[in-house]
Amino acid sequence: MANLCLPLTDTICAQARVETREYALRDTRQPGLSLRVQPCGARSWIMRTRKNGRAVRHSLGTFPETPVKAARQIAAALIAADVAPPPAPSASPLFEIFQAEHETRCGAFYKPRGLHTYRGYVRRQLLPAFAGKRLDAITRQDIVRWFEGYTATSPGAANRALGILGHILGRAKAWGYMPDGWRNPVTGIRMNRRNVVGTFLSEDQMGRLGTLLAARMTEGCQASALLHFLTLTGCRVSEAINLEWRDVLPDRLRLRDSKTGPRDVPLGRAVRHFFKARRASLSKSARTPPSLVFALADRQGYEAVRKVWLQIRKQVGLPPTLRIHDLRHSFASHAVMSGETLFLTSRLLGHSRIQMTARYAHLADAALLTTAEKIGELITRRCGLSSTRA
Repeated sequence: MANLCLPLTDTICAQARVETREYALRDTRQPGLSLRVQPCGARSWIMRTRKNGRAVRHSLGTFPETPVKAARQIAAALIAADVAPPPAPSASPLFEIFQAEHETRCGAFYKPRGLHTYRGYVRRQLLPAFAGKRLDAITRQDIVRWFEGYTATSPGAANRALGILGHILGRAKAWGYMPDGWRNPVTGIRMNRRNVVGTFLSEDQMGRLGTLLAARMTEGCQASALLHFLTLTGCRVSEAINLEWRDVLPDRLRLRDSKTGPRDVPLGRAVRHFFKARRASLSKSARTPPSLVFALADRQGYEAVRKVWLQIRKQVGLPPTLRIHDLRHSFASHAVMSGETLFLTSRLLGHSRIQMTARYAHLADAALLTTAEKIGELITRRCGLSSTRA
């Protein structure tokens, strides 16, 4: 809605429609006075004057806390210079009101699972902690007190909730709800250190796993074929479960939807051979789009794969704590140990940030020792020293 000029009344101000963009209702009875209507529903009084040739904007409070008559009186006094400008009351919306707008405007960019997670943290943590507070009244002390209390029970979840809160407050600033000079109180709060979970398979374990998977694949086990695919590509379980034959191109996989959005996965010779053999073993109808590459029994998805994984893990003699996701971990770790850079490994895994890949690069002691010896020998030769071999 375009800005309107009309004689304002309390009824007009109360019934002003909320639009997707901010607009103002200008009062014709008091020049310079206007009611600012924001997308979240907040209404606040703005008075514009000039001082020394420069435009000055005064905040006169919110509606209906400050009715039309009172706003006109304050504005008239400012123009007459009878009173000093009143302390600017907060015109920021309440946290719960703005959060609803934030979810509406930003929720479209979340995936269904991500939106479900966002709503869960808002409902269980953020609203109980900050509902009833205006955005600019939320202090760093308020956030630290809440964050430390949440950290005591769930450090990882506290990190996630803090990130959501920081984004909400950041959007409030970007969308013009916060006063000039306001600084996001989440900035600078140190998140909890993340405990790296997981391990990677040794070469011997990978060999024994591959032998058993190959044997079960010849018996027609779909889940075993899926697990073998994960060891070759480092893809996520969900990406493999939803993979269709139309996504398998001659030199790459075109994943239409993954955790970080659509992406391509280059296919090496071993993976191309795997798909060629698998395609040859299936009937024409089973490989016709939109057929799934791994047609799991009864479309059980992850549970069907997990059931087979538990059996295979026990037969191979792998650690009982080893997860399916550790196959992805193993792919990344062996890639780094073979000399691939974190950047290239990150691209293969589809990580949005290279820091995510660095968490997987926990190399075996033997690989670290070999690297240390190479560096030591290099420095020794360059310094002209003789190396003493044990």
